[in-house]
Amino acid sequence: MANSSLNKNQWVLVEGPGPDEAEFLGRWLLAAAAADKALKEQFKRNAELKKHISSVEIVDEVCFSSGAAKFLELLMKDLTAFSLSVEDVWIDVFAIMADLGFFRLTGERYQMTLPSSASGSAIEAALLKLAATEHRFSLHPENMIHWITKYDAHTWHARLKGLTWMQRVADRELLLGDG
Repeated sequence: MANSSLNKNQWVLVEGPGPDEAEFLGRWLLAAAAADKALKEQFKRNAELKKHISSVEIVDEVCFSSGAAKFLELLMKDLTAFSLSVEDVWIDVFAIMADLGFFRLTGERYQMTLPSSASGSAIEAALLKLAATEHRFSLHPENMIHWITKYDAHTWHARLKGLTWMQRVADRELLLGDG
């Protein structure tokens, strides 16, 4: 990522499910584990893929399970939502997971969702999309995701925390078309 003053003000806000949604969170974590398996299989099918995404895997190998665990850890701080700077080390994995459907944009924030398909080919496409954001030896995942200012992220987060969990979940269901 580029280290600019603009990036310091680029954040994503992710709203989690209701506090009684352990089953959803379990399926979400299992979907991340399945994505890891699908990625390993895709590397076997396409031996050139590692070379094409070398800029993505400079520091760490892409691991959806680790990212999902980190995002769940952030969510558990208040059981409502979490925000992430585009300068955060986890933003690359977030961008890939958002592209795969682990997060769905609703207005100015993302919702944690179950991906409809995290196939090897879909994962490859998301990785290549992130690799294509490289400029001057830095990835720019902010070009793949919707970001808001830090102020807006904190304002939205406070607004969500101010809602009763039943109202927040009802709003979430409407936004996702589940209600």
